[in-house]
Amino acid sequence: MREGPDNMILQRNPISLVHFMAFPGPGNTNSVQRGEAREEYLLRTIQQVLSDPYFGGIEITGIKHRSIRRKVAQLLKESGKRVIFSAQPVQLINEDNLIAPEDISSRDETQRQLAVARIKECIDQALELGARAVGVVSGRDPGTTSGLRCRQEAMVALIRSLDEICTYAKERAQMVQVAPLDISLELFDRVAEPGCKNQLIGPTEDAISVARQMRDVYGHCNFGLMYDLSHMPLLKGIAFEAETPEVLKALAPYLNHIHVGSCVTHREDPLYGDSHPRFDYPGSAVGEDELAAFITALLEIGYAGGIGIEIMPRPHEDSSIVIESAKSYLEIVKQRLDVNYALGSYFFQTRRFFTEEMVDLISETRIYRAHLVEEAADRRERRSQLTREGKLVILAADHPARNVTNVGDDGVAMGDRLDYLGRILRVLATSKIDGVMGTPDIIEDLLLVDYLLKENGGSGLLDGKVLIGCMNRSGLAGVEYEMDDRMTAFTAERMHRLGMDGSKIMFRLDMGQHSRYSIQTIAYCAEAIKRCNELDLPVFLEPLPVVKTANGYQVKMDADELIKTIGVGSALGDSSTGLWLKIPYVPQYYRVVRATTLPVLMLGGASKGNPIYTIQDFERGMGEGHNVRGAMVGRNILYPGKDDPAAVADAVCDIVHSSATSLEAVRALRERRGDQMQALKGLLD
Repeated sequence: MREGPDNMILQRNPISLVHFMAFPGPGNTNSVQRGEAREEYLLRTIQQVLSDPYFGGIEITGIKHRSIRRKVAQLLKESGKRVIFSAQPVQLINEDNLIAPEDISSRDETQRQLAVARIKECIDQALELGARAVGVVSGRDPGTTSGLRCRQEAMVALIRSLDEICTYAKERAQMVQVAPLDISLELFDRVAEPGCKNQLIGPTEDAISVARQMRDVYGHCNFGLMYDLSHMPLLKGIAFEAETPEVLKALAPYLNHIHVGSCVTHREDPLYGDSHPRFDYPGSAVGEDELAAFITALLEIGYAGGIGIEIMPRPHEDSSIVIESAKSYLEIVKQRLDVNYALGSYFFQTRRFFTEEMVDLISETRIYRAHLVEEAADRRERRSQLTREGKLVILAADHPARNVTNVGDDGVAMGDRLDYLGRILRVLATSKIDGVMGTPDIIEDLLLVDYLLKENGGSGLLDGKVLIGCMNRSGLAGVEYEMDDRMTAFTAERMHRLGMDGSKIMFRLDMGQHSRYSIQTIAYCAEAIKRCNELDLPVFLEPLPVVKTANGYQVKMDADELIKTIGVGSALGDSSTGLWLKIPYVPQYYRVVRATTLPVLMLGGASKGNPIYTIQDFERGMGEGHNVRGAMVGRNILYPGKDDPAAVADAVCDIVHSSATSLEAVRALRERRGDQMQALKGLLD
């Protein structure tokens, strides 16, 4: 069992370490890859891997000295851990160039047979070492200088060789009375540049073709494919169309092993190519996001095979430190995904909570009893102070008024008022959320629902909640005058009359072509803040640097740009005593929040489709500065993929109010989803 937290993902996947990469030899001489490492070094480093409870397996390569090989075999047997034999170093190093680089795909029959014989020797060693699988490579791509014929002939030769190798592996295993060895063909880049491997296989499409023939035509059930994450970025924009984790779906029936590692795609970098640097190497092409996407794809296809960590220290780096770094990196990603895959297959249905009849009732009330809005506002029990322990989690519900109705690929998701309002009410049904920010139509709908619930003897939803009104919504998304964002929603006077607790103003700064509109918006915002100050109404200001693109205005998610805009926004109006800032989470957030002493709420932005990303951002953000005091988030709570908005809101509140970790918050989310689905039942009584 591996160390670390209560892992909920990858439990079926034995994690191995590619030993000959992590421990290439004293002084990084590659003596291990060449099978020539000194006995003491080889036994000590293998024992180090076998003694590490994190690893359920080890990947080794050929060992020339028989006496050393016997001692290694004994170590491996005593460990009881999964052993994989890698013939790739034997093939790629190709000592003394005895065999053509095309190797087992050589169109020269003599060379092909020599290459196959070499793999058979590797199989014999693998059986001696107690291995359960053997990894091989296809051999160098002959290229297309003579058209496709060379490559097609090489593919024919490869199939013939793999048939012989698989047959031999089965026969030899049968002779020594062990289970048949798995044969794994590793997919490499097809890039003819220094630092790259330029192998025939190669693109996923070609690999699948080979696998189908081996399985369906030749009947080799022991044949499969090995995919290496570190090879994926090298294909992108260099040789042919980029491969993404989506290719794993096509490969799924044939995958029997996975490698995770990194590479460098910048040609100027000294480690350019398939160099397997540590994940946090400055030029690494595989970061946390890339690794998370890859692991996610494995989970989605239900991959249950082995996963090998393949990293190689630089000459000045200590192997043990690099290994620990790789383990930590994988665990960070696993914890990030644990929350996701702990959620299961729950599917929230708004209409189970908020029905058509309830919407009809609100419409009827608006026609015949519209005065109830003011009565509900007068009866609402307000908080004695704005915050709980100086922190706030506010639901944002003002997007449709600015012509923003999209959630993911659905351009009008928030245009369904039943679904939209139902999700807002669903969040407010939880006791943990501090309040809601919305436009007049939304706030008034909520006040009516609150009144009707109480009228029928039930509990209202707004007592003790913070109600914040949105003021400027004229900056309609996509229009030419978008930056001319005037106060077209709540007025300060109306919010004061309804006994609301604060106002929200968006302030976007465009320093480009349409900057003339920004100066007008600055003036509108400053005047609105002054009026709110006169009425002792706190202001929640959202200062955002933006740039005009072909796809409309985009927020500059850059620490330096946010710092500049915060400086402008913080100084608007005649006083900042009641001013809060709403700022998106970005890398180096500690620098951003240090630009002001004002309290800061994190915003959620466009829906990520999955609550884990939002929850993790907020967890990180809450630790970035003393003035980070919570979140004002809309779509990422209201539309958290298929999950329950109320449970997601509770999870965010746990992060903010209880200092919960993301893993703790999502475990609680899993338990709370579906609670209080009858909270609105009193509306129809």
